[in-house]
Amino acid sequence: MTVKRFSLRFNLAREDERRAWDSLQRMESGSINKEIIARINGYDKLKVLSEFIRQAVAEELHNIKFVTSLPQPDKHENDEEELDNLFSFLDVF
Repeated sequence: MTVKRFSLRFNLAREDERRAWDSLQRMESGSINKEIIARINGYDKLKVLSEFIRQAVAEELHNIKFVTSLPQPDKHENDEEELDNLFSFLDVF
C-alpha cells in the first residue's frame, strides 16, 4: 500500500479557517483523515452535479420563447368608447 502524507494547518485567527477547524472537530466519522477525504470527494461530486444542473437549465432556457411585450388592446375600440363617454358628458350641459 502506498501512503501519501499531507500536512494542513489552520490559522484560528481567520474566520473561515476557524469554522473549518470547528467543523472537523464536530465530525461524526471519528477520524479527521477520513472526514477530510470524504469532504474532498463529496465536493468533487457536487461540482459534477452542479455543472450537470447548470447545463440542463441552460438547455431548457434556450428552448423557451420569452414574451417581449404584451399585446396591446385594439386602439380603435377604446377611442370610440372614449368619444361616447365624452359626448355623454357634454350632453349633460
